[in-house]
Formats: sequence, C-alpha cells, structure tokens
Amino acid sequence: MQRALSAALQRSPAPSLQESCHAKLERMFERSIWRGVLLLAGAAVLSAQCIVNNPGGSKVNPNRPSDSDTRQATVSPLSALNARLPRWICFTAGYRTRFEAYRGGSFQPEVSDSYLLTRFRFGMYLKPVSWLHVFTETQDTDAFGKTPPLAPPYQETWDLRRAYVDIGDIQESHFGLRAGRQDLNFGDGLLIGTSYWRNASRGYDAVQLVTNWGWAHTALFAASPVNIFDNGLSHHQPGNNLYGLDAKMERLVRRSVLEPFVFWRVAPRLATEEGVPGNLSETTVGIRSAGTIYGNWDYDTEGAHQFGNVGRDHLRANAWMGIAGYTFPNFHFKTRLFQEFDYASGDRNPHDGVHGTFDQLFPNIHDHLGLADQFARQNLKALRSGARVWLRPNWIVAAAWNDYWLASATDAYYNSSGGVVARDARGLSGTHIAEEYDLQSSYRFDRNLEFGVGLARALAGEFLVKTGHRAAYTYPYLMMSYNFF
Repeated sequence: MQRALSAALQRSPAPSLQESCHAKLERMFERSIWRGVLLLAGAAVLSAQCIVNNPGGSKVNPNRPSDSDTRQATVSPLSALNARLPRWICFTAGYRTRFEAYRGGSFQPEVSDSYLLTRFRFGMYLKPVSWLHVFTETQDTDAFGKTPPLAPPYQETWDLRRAYVDIGDIQESHFGLRAGRQDLNFGDGLLIGTSYWRNASRGYDAVQLVTNWGWAHTALFAASPVNIFDNGLSHHQPGNNLYGLDAKMERLVRRSVLEPFVFWRVAPRLATEEGVPGNLSETTVGIRSAGTIYGNWDYDTEGAHQFGNVGRDHLRANAWMGIAGYTFPNFHFKTRLFQEFDYASGDRNPHDGVHGTFDQLFPNIHDHLGLADQFARQNLKALRSGARVWLRPNWIVAAAWNDYWLASATDAYYNSSGGVVARDARGLSGTHIAEEYDLQSSYRFDRNLEFGVGLARALAGEFLVKTGHRAAYTYPYLMMSYNFF
C-alpha cells in the first residue's frame, strides 16, 4: 500500500491535488487497517459462508485433500461479521505464505535464491436478488528476501484480482452469464486455467455464457489474459484475445465425462520463422475424457490439434496426454498408483514456414509436469509414475518420478513459461532433457487451514549437459494457507 501511495503522489500534477490525494489515501489506508483488526477480532462459531472459490489456498491440486474429506471449520474470524450482515452481503479474506528456494536455476550452478512469499486477498460478495451476484476481490503479494527485481509473479502491490457480475447461477441455472475479471478453468486446466501456485495468479477479463441442462454443460466465452503489473491496476494487452466453446457431457460414456472443446487465440506482432513480426490466428480443437472404469481404475486423457498462421507461417501442432490410475481402498492407508504420458509436438525445421511447436496457451501447469515446474508442454515427451497415499482422509503424501525428452531434437527445451532455455538447431545433442524426483505432503486441519511441504530434484540429461546446462535443479518449499470465512 505504501508503494501505491508513493506512486500516486509522484503522478499528481499539482501540489493541492497531491495533498488532497495524500489525505484521502491515508484515510483509506487507516480504514483498511481498522477493518482488518475488527475482522481478526471477530472469531466465532462458523455460521455463515460466502459461496466463492477458496481465496487463500489452491483449489486445483490433485495432491490436496478434497473438501469432502476435510471437516468444516468450527471457528472463523469473518463468520461473526457475516452472520450479522444482511443475507445479500458478505466478505471473504484469504492468506497464504510459502517459503521456497531453488538451486541450479536453468540448470546452471551459480543460479540460486531463497525467499518468503506472502499473499493476501480481500473480497466482497453481493447478492441483492437471487439472479444477480457481484463479487470483487483485491490482492497484495510480497516476496521477502528475494533477489531483485521484485516483480510479478512474485510481488505486486494491491491489485484488482477478481471483479465480476453474475446474472443467474453459472453452476446451477439453465442459463448464466458472468462478465468481468474472473478465473477460467476448463478440463483439468492444461490448456486454459488459473495459475494458482504463482504468488500473483493470472486472471482473465472475460465474458462467459454458461448453460446447464441435466447431463450437458456448456461454456461460451471471450477473454483476454491479464498482464500483471508490479504496481497499479493490471490490464490485459489489447488484441491478445482468446475465444472458446467448451462442453461437458456426463452420460455419453458410462461413469465418465466427455469434453469436446475449441479455442481460438489471436495476438498481435509475434515473431515468424524469418524473424519479422506477424499477427497470430490459432485454433485449438480437441476432446477430453475422464472417469472411472472397472471399479477402482480411473483415467484421464486429452488430445488437441492446432492450426492457423502467424504472419505468413502456417501452424500445425499436436498434443496428447493420458493418465491411468488404480486406487487400493482396503490398504491400511488408502493408496493410488498412477502412470502418465504427455506429448507435445516440436518444430522439425525452423526455416520451412511451418511452425510445429505446440502452443500450451494459458495453462495451470503446476505439478502436472513435475513439482519443480521447469517444463512447458511444448516440444516435450514426458513419462510420470507416482503414488498418492492418504495417511488420513485430510492428509496426503505423494511421490513421483518424471522423465523428460525432446519431441524434436532440432527444437528447444522450453521452461514452464514457454521461454527457451537451450537449443541445438542441428539436433546433435540428443533428446533426453532430465529426470525429476518429487515428494510432497498436504495436510488440511479443516477447510480453512492448510499446511504443505515438498521437495523436487531434477537431474540434467544428455541434451542439457551437451548444451552447457549441467547442474541439478533443487526446489524445496514449506507452505501455509488460511481462509478467514
């Protein structure tokens, strides 16, 4: 908040206006402090909740105990306040802190850092009538002890995280409309999701029309991903837009969900193979199917094909993933074993006018391609084996082994943000990138309070060694999150 005050004062054109703004902002800051004190002092037996996504923690994480396996919180700092408010208004708040470190960034021995991340969100939920809902949420994130620059996704001053209007109930109504800044998550979030693990999570300025008719649910949307600024109100890039149609059908395949989708992405001034800027028009079509078969067996598979152009270049790319798992419910500790394979195409010839590297779009990639988050779903073949053990219904320990290979030896190895880490255009450095070992645990004391700890270690393979990236990458973390309602 102090950084925001300083920036606002520097921009003020006249002393009188500066003094006025300074006084107003100071009063706002004082009111915010007192409001926070009152909220924290209002701990009481839980009697009311806002129906919005968990603001402090992480909803989309298979290694996190589900709400159904976690007891309802009996004490909540915001419940006393919300219980005394009219039914059409309530407040939400969430806090998350995570200590994390890494050594061997980009598989280079001298690149390391350690720091403490904090994230606080405060929201207000309005329901003046049954068919109209309004939700706004602010966010402030900090990175203490981190090597500069202190910028997103690690740190940002107070920003508008979510602000949307719902006409109808998008979860239950036959028709629902949501407009404004919001989260988008389709399928398992591999193509379009909200990057909840990041300290400053990405959102979307979007309009979403939803239908719910028995076993069929559809979402038609137009969106622009928000570019997070380190100070001031974040905004999307004009012209960087995403349109799509996603449908979930629950009865076509027994005990499974069938989910066809089509996404169209447009963006200005992207580089062609010749190095000149060109406009992107890219269509991704595909289908996902997930469910259970033969009792304790489960599966999740998704295939996607991309086509279009960027400038004069043509786009032709594909991706596929498949997961098969088996749960042993009668063990002393409930256990699930799984096997996963991911494929995302690469570019075989960087000068033929055909771009073959799969575009991962805007994914929620955390812990899908490894806990260390060092790999993008681009020019990649990945094999993953693992186990998830429920020590208690609300306490999970998970371990995994991952192996990564280039899909095309002449294309690059991309990090989780899609940036190039290493490339051998001649294709003479092999294709084995790395292997990774993961261990993590999540314990939810109740639906408000959660603890997590994890360790990932990735060892450089032949390709990285031959391209000058020999160091192992190590990533430990320790996390706590709490929701105040």
